[in-house]
Amino acid sequence: MNKVQGLFLVAIFSIVHTQLANGQSLRGCQNKSGNLSIEYPFGTSPGCYYAGNKSFLLTCNETTNKLFAGKKLPVINISLSGELRILKLASFTCYNRTSVTGRSSFNTTLGNFTLSDKNRFTAVGCNTYAFMTTLNGDQNYSTGCLSLCDSTPKENGLCSGEGCCQTSVPKRSKRFRIRSRRFDRETSVSDFNPCFYAFLVEEGRFNFSPSQDLQNLRNVTKFSVVLDWSIGGQTCQQVGNTSICGHNSVCLDSTTRAGYNCKCKAGYDGNPYPSEGYRGATHNGFFLSQALFY
Repeated sequence: MNKVQGLFLVAIFSIVHTQLANGQSLRGCQNKSGNLSIEYPFGTSPGCYYAGNKSFLLTCNETTNKLFAGKKLPVINISLSGELRILKLASFTCYNRTSVTGRSSFNTTLGNFTLSDKNRFTAVGCNTYAFMTTLNGDQNYSTGCLSLCDSTPKENGLCSGEGCCQTSVPKRSKRFRIRSRRFDRETSVSDFNPCFYAFLVEEGRFNFSPSQDLQNLRNVTKFSVVLDWSIGGQTCQQVGNTSICGHNSVCLDSTTRAGYNCKCKAGYDGNPYPSEGYRGATHNGFFLSQALFY
């Protein structure tokens, strides 16, 4: 082999390595929506996602290049470790001293995804209480918090009950309802706090600013929310060698819900969920997948 041939083979190897290691979606399937990568077990059309669960079927709006889980949940990040981040609307009520001037509340259905305990249920407003009720059939559960103030609190970034409150959320919720209320509406707080809000938000992604948030929540209407996902509803022991994990990955029981997730073995990197055409991931800088070329 001469030097030119050697360099050519290295170049071909590098291209194949990059394409397979970084873009592991099924052959012929959409692998991007805007700047978001779509990797198996997720996909945007039949035959391109894990067929055992329709929640892995995503929708890419070709006009806006925005990605959705189902039809109404905007996706902003997909983690192959078992997390999906979406944007979720805040519930609010606005009023003056005598009447309600605007209101938005909703029920939410997450399909087969479940709410992560990395989120916080949050209420912003003076003399406000908010509550979240899960709608899981016979196992309904409610949580909430209370926020009090008669003037604008000091700027300290804390959400500890004065103008803002937070609490944990019930794990594994698939359907829930969020409501907020204000008691003692006939007070002067409406002058500096015309609206009160209730929303879910990923822990650490909301810093309370009384002077801005009590007025209009800085005009933010959606917040990042973490969802959990897994494969199937059985443990790794139960599925045995029928799991969908690849040769260079291991099966791990989900710690957040029923089912399992796949993880690359030590020294390997890439997508632990093998897609048609190749198996494996990168190891110490060398590609170890078996590719099928036609």
